[in-house]
Amino acid sequence: MFYSHLFRILVPDAPLHRRTDRDSPSSLEATLRVDATNFLREAPIQPGLQQPRLVSSYAGSFDTLLFALPQYVAANPTFTAAYQSLLAQLRPGTRFVVAHHESHRTPLESWFTAAGHSPASVTWVPLPDFASFTDWAEDGYVALEDAADGSRYLMEPWEFPRAGDAILADAVEEYAGIHASQSPLIFQGGNCLIGDDFWLLGRDYFADSVQLTQRNRPPVTVPPNTTPEAFVRQLFSRYVDSNRILHLVGTTRAIPIRPFYGTRAGNSYFLDIASDGAGTFQPIFHIDMLITLIGRDASNKFHALVGSPALADQLLGTSSPYSLATVYDTIAEQLTAYGLTVHRNPLVHRPTLGRAFTLAQLRDLANQPNGDPALLTAVNELSAAGASDSTTVTIRSWHHITWNNCLVENSATHGKHIYLPTFGHSPNADLQPIDAHMKNLWEGLGFTVHLLGDFNEFARRQGVVHCVKKYLARGA
Repeated sequence: MFYSHLFRILVPDAPLHRRTDRDSPSSLEATLRVDATNFLREAPIQPGLQQPRLVSSYAGSFDTLLFALPQYVAANPTFTAAYQSLLAQLRPGTRFVVAHHESHRTPLESWFTAAGHSPASVTWVPLPDFASFTDWAEDGYVALEDAADGSRYLMEPWEFPRAGDAILADAVEEYAGIHASQSPLIFQGGNCLIGDDFWLLGRDYFADSVQLTQRNRPPVTVPPNTTPEAFVRQLFSRYVDSNRILHLVGTTRAIPIRPFYGTRAGNSYFLDIASDGAGTFQPIFHIDMLITLIGRDASNKFHALVGSPALADQLLGTSSPYSLATVYDTIAEQLTAYGLTVHRNPLVHRPTLGRAFTLAQLRDLANQPNGDPALLTAVNELSAAGASDSTTVTIRSWHHITWNNCLVENSATHGKHIYLPTFGHSPNADLQPIDAHMKNLWEGLGFTVHLLGDFNEFARRQGVVHCVKKYLARGA
């Protein structure tokens, strides 16, 4: 990965509040994950929490959903329209917990009433206007209940370095009566998917939990006579889910993709920012962007979708050189080995054209004290392809457009429903065939499809609709 300040220089018009943003440099993250060898020591049981059980990613009706809606969401018509399209499809009677900037409650209230949700169904969680939080409500914690007494928790990781999102759980605790607690583990909600007798965790954050113990004065250390692999699983069982089997998702070796590539196409030259959104052991940094849990069929087989950039290229007649299609295939095989029945669906990896630099300017950036050696490698590739110092090079920043990041409601009471983002809107009308393909796919699986509005601007920020909510509770 490369420093965010360098990304902002190269792509100044990139959308703000990207899901991959973080406040500290992450260029050593992959190395730390790969080299990590020590694991966590057992810590005392959290008072009151006896049998943690995660809220399902697919099963049951939507009982209570959490949204985080900062000022910039209400001020952006594109974001507003997308959220309103979701609220309009959600069943009246659904309850909501809404974190918001305290001066911006009034416009948000109208979103819910216009969609047919009563004022009594919304619990408002005001935050001061100076609080810098994002709308990615999925990530800063996992939602669980204590199976021993039915109490509910937002379990936080040891740290969460993205703006001020780490303050949300405490605010929700104050206003919504849900306990906020913390674990000596590293995870994010979007990198977890919860089945019935199993749950999935992206391998990147398992490795980060390992790396946590390599710091000076780590919070915990490995006890004697315990293998690291067995112990970290014990910790996830103690703090996150005590009954489900934990399956890790991702490759066992770091994915070989560089942050920058120098590319020539005809007489045009591009600097491709190829790895934005990719993980170290995952083709996308959160598995909710590429995997969708569906549920069990009449034969008790559990079904899931796994995205396929190759299938998207086939449907669109495109070529995506940095999509890591074979890694998605590996993950599909991995889930099959875990006993899941896997279906494949198209997932798009596409570039946005941005600012132009001369090759000399890019070389100067690469040679700065805080530059990135990978940028210099890309500059040398452009030079070898025929670019001179005065040649214009256009930035291409790549992002994922994924229909996997949707809301699944597999309910015995209300039936099977899927809330599906759409992307085939101008200037991306070429994606309409995939919108239609996904509608047909879900209908073939027996689901009623609720088509949502345009989520392209969310995808450019490396997230979609599953990222902007948190299931706090689900019904039957």
